[in-house]
Amino acid sequence: MGAQISALYSTLKSIIHDYNVLYKRISASPGIPVPNSSTPFWQFPNSPIAQHGADARLPLEADVVIIGSGISGTAVARTLLEYPSHKAKDQSGATIHVVMLEARDACSGATGRNGGHACPNVYNEYADLKAHHGAAAAIEILRFRLAHIETLIEVAEEEGLLEASQVRIVDDYDAFMHPDLIRQMKAQLDEFLREVPEDLAHSFEVIEEREALNDLQLSNSFKACIVKPGASLHPYRLVTGILANLLSRHSNFQLFTRTPCTTVRTDNAHYIVSTPKGDIRTFHVIHATNAWASHLLPGMRKKIIPMRAHMSAQRPGQGLAIPADVASTSLPKRQGVGSRAFVFYPSSDAFVFDYLTQLKPSDPFNPPKLPTNGEMMYGGGAALGGVEGSFFASVGLADDNETHFPTEAYLSGSLERYFGHHWGQESIDEEETSPTNVKWSKGRVTSVWSGIIGISVDFQPWIGRVPKIASGRREPSRTAAPEDPESGTIGALTLASPGEWISAGFTGEGMVHAWLSGKMLAKMILGDESFAKDDPPPIIPVASSSSGSSARRSRRNSRAQSIDSDGETVMTQTEVGDEDLPLPKAFLITSKRVKKAKVENLMSEFM
Repeated sequence: MGAQISALYSTLKSIIHDYNVLYKRISASPGIPVPNSSTPFWQFPNSPIAQHGADARLPLEADVVIIGSGISGTAVARTLLEYPSHKAKDQSGATIHVVMLEARDACSGATGRNGGHACPNVYNEYADLKAHHGAAAAIEILRFRLAHIETLIEVAEEEGLLEASQVRIVDDYDAFMHPDLIRQMKAQLDEFLREVPEDLAHSFEVIEEREALNDLQLSNSFKACIVKPGASLHPYRLVTGILANLLSRHSNFQLFTRTPCTTVRTDNAHYIVSTPKGDIRTFHVIHATNAWASHLLPGMRKKIIPMRAHMSAQRPGQGLAIPADVASTSLPKRQGVGSRAFVFYPSSDAFVFDYLTQLKPSDPFNPPKLPTNGEMMYGGGAALGGVEGSFFASVGLADDNETHFPTEAYLSGSLERYFGHHWGQESIDEEETSPTNVKWSKGRVTSVWSGIIGISVDFQPWIGRVPKIASGRREPSRTAAPEDPESGTIGALTLASPGEWISAGFTGEGMVHAWLSGKMLAKMILGDESFAKDDPPPIIPVASSSSGSSARRSRRNSRAQSIDSDGETVMTQTEVGDEDLPLPKAFLITSKRVKKAKVENLMSEFM
């Protein structure tokens, strides 16, 4: 008995120690991104703007300062500069001066390190979203996620980046091994299909026939798949391509890489954004730093938590290349390399999963804009296939300069097993097949790297005007704008009152949240805002067409502005068009939500 009590005591002591270590990590500032990060395959060859503005002198002031150059910050910049109702000008011709700061190279954070998926969780999160937010809000959130598939394709097309970014619709599969999880997921799919509008219910299918699973070249360990809508892309090429285009189109847009923001403070009339290169005075500060947001917003610690995730680029087995002239058997799948994406569930736990997409190979007969060899872009391993405790080892880590060896070993060995005998012989590693001058690893695994994602403790993004409870700072005076309408400063523009803003906390699903969230945030700053911070109405409009579309009619919204009991801005009377897509109410940052969001709720989901 004494030995059993001793063992129990030792176990409890270990659990308490591990919890205390974790709690200390997530309570601390994530700091700024480390300078010597691991090397993502996505980022080679480097974009021509990778180090744009690194040695340039900062302006003394700007109308808007965006911190972060990932997909969300880029969406904010593009909308501020090109939103049709403003065109970044007022009637006097004054232009809005937008500055973007990046701590490292352009798009070097999560956007330039992720899995290349735009494959939203839909049917498998409907019931949970309904339980927490109601059926109508759940449908609103899912519709918002799904809208990113077409939106990203439209944006890439408008920017002339379809080929370079490889944005495309793919056949997307959730693949399951365990019978219990299959039953659970089928039940969730049935509930989803019964209750959602018809336009959301199409493109889903259950596959359980062995012949059909063999057609997907999956291992015999897989017992079922669920087909769902999805897209794949090269996120680094898309975002850096857009930023390059904005720099060429707009002299009033400046990007400064290798320029971290160290502090934000206020004086009577401005925010003072400080960097090692100097200060910038501004009326609007946008936090688009995702996992690092709480460095400058201390009230967001334990609200957005950094977590180190892992990705790899691997050479596919020779058996996985599907000739384009082979007819489909039982499945309506697109033939060819790079046409499929998977989420693999190897256990009975829905939180244990890995994910895979594939780059399209370069056309050998045309000089490639993006030299690729059909690499498998494979990530996950956070739970090591279900090993107890492995998930929490990465929570609270904001350092992406190294990888976790057990996770690296898992990713290096598990991919081939997911396809079994279909994998075939390993690909030939010939020197001339290397897509860049970088000397990648030999063998199957080309490279493994880490990236930091921002986990929202209530699982929803944080979008909107930052309340004082999150920033700890007062807003500049609303009457402090300059009087000279010809100065080109914010005083000559019809923008929202000065403030700090956030678009962050995407919980590893940035490709299906961040673009439209950033776009909506920019519209708020431009004055197209309709919410009371602690009691927002259900719908905030965001045009479903992209900001460059000539089809969307220009509108100027009437608005009334007041201050609520917490000293936060209340915007009302915004016109809503028939074509508008709502930003989900659950995404809005409010004082009430900041107070309510508890890290303990997140912990309980995984304990």
